[in-house]
Amino acid sequence: MKTTKSTIKTEVFYDDDKNNKYLIRKEWDKNKKKVLIIMKNAGQADEIVQDHTTMYVINNLNKLGYGVVDIVNLFPTIEGKETKESVTENLKCIQEAVVKADDVIIAVGKGAEKIKKAVERLNMILAILLDRRANILQIEANFGRKGFHPLYPALKYQWKLVPYSETNVNE
Repeated sequence: MKTTKSTIKTEVFYDDDKNNKYLIRKEWDKNKKKVLIIMKNAGQADEIVQDHTTMYVINNLNKLGYGVVDIVNLFPTIEGKETKESVTENLKCIQEAVVKADDVIIAVGKGAEKIKKAVERLNMILAILLDRRANILQIEANFGRKGFHPLYPALKYQWKLVPYSETNVNE
């Protein structure tokens, strides 16, 4: 019999009232590549609870050779309304995370381009990423479409990462 052990170190960055979740960091092998993944809304995952999105993110990134992920969102609000301070803190968190990442994955999903506020926020974040010369990727389906969220049914268990194309935001 063979026993293996592993630990996933988790850090979550909130505002003081826990109304906004700015970043979840999951680390299972600090010697492997680090990735920043940007999605749309803060989910239910925390330092203990795993939601489906976070589970699929970790499973797929591990298969792709990553060992650390920073998860951020266009909109960090968990409870209450978005404030100028929460937007500023969210963008600051993303700026700090992109410096530590080998790659950045935009995974906001195909519905985001229909929401004006989401497109505006994504464009702000893309400006930060381009300024930092980040290697920006996206999830592509086997039928050629790109720009998916990790919960897209056909992609839950196997991702193909391809270079990000800005045209996806405006399609």
